[in-house]
Amino acid sequence: DIVLLSRKLAELVGWEGPAMMIAWYFVSGIFIRFITPTFGKLVAKQQDLEGKFRSCHSDLLNHSEEIAFYNGARWERKRINNTYDELHQHISKTMGARFYQGIFDSMITKYGAVLVGYTVLGLPVFGRNSEQYLSTVSDDPSQIFRDYIRNSGMLISLAKAIGRIVVSYKEVQNLAGYTSLVYEVEEVLCDLDQGTYKRHIVGGSDKEKVDMSQRGTYFEGD
Repeated sequence: DIVLLSRKLAELVGWEGPAMMIAWYFVSGIFIRFITPTFGKLVAKQQDLEGKFRSCHSDLLNHSEEIAFYNGARWERKRINNTYDELHQHISKTMGARFYQGIFDSMITKYGAVLVGYTVLGLPVFGRNSEQYLSTVSDDPSQIFRDYIRNSGMLISLAKAIGRIVVSYKEVQNLAGYTSLVYEVEEVLCDLDQGTYKRHIVGGSDKEKVDMSQRGTYFEGD
């Protein structure tokens, strides 16, 4: 679409028109790349936190008798609430980043492209080849208006084709986040197939959350 529309539009308004539109989206794409958060890592972390939250509930259901016997309900409630709070904060951060990123995308790829588009549409009348164009249409306002409508339709189609490529980076980043999780699952399956098992060590932050006030007392006997 980009090649065909650019070629046809160049025949009507000159190569300056498609070149200006493509250059605008190229510059805006570079700018958006610098200000865009790493949505791939955010998606991967969200999936990890959701898995951790589900794991806490599964542990509570599977070990409910042991938890009741050792009077660990308070610690389990604190553990689940902390996991939920961490997940909630991360989701809020991700949604806020998407909200502000959507504003920048709209301003750059939509409203900025409109300004460039009006400039391109004015090239036949106000450009360097305006005298040749006006002599061709014999200064007929109706013919100029018809050309304007035709060129604007083609320019809108060209802008949509380029814009889809520019803003597709978000979908690619989201896909990269899910792909990393699929790779981890595949790695675990390969380890199981080879008969190896790797246990992840609990981090220091998780150890600090353990409340040892309910631990029992040991008595030495004979």
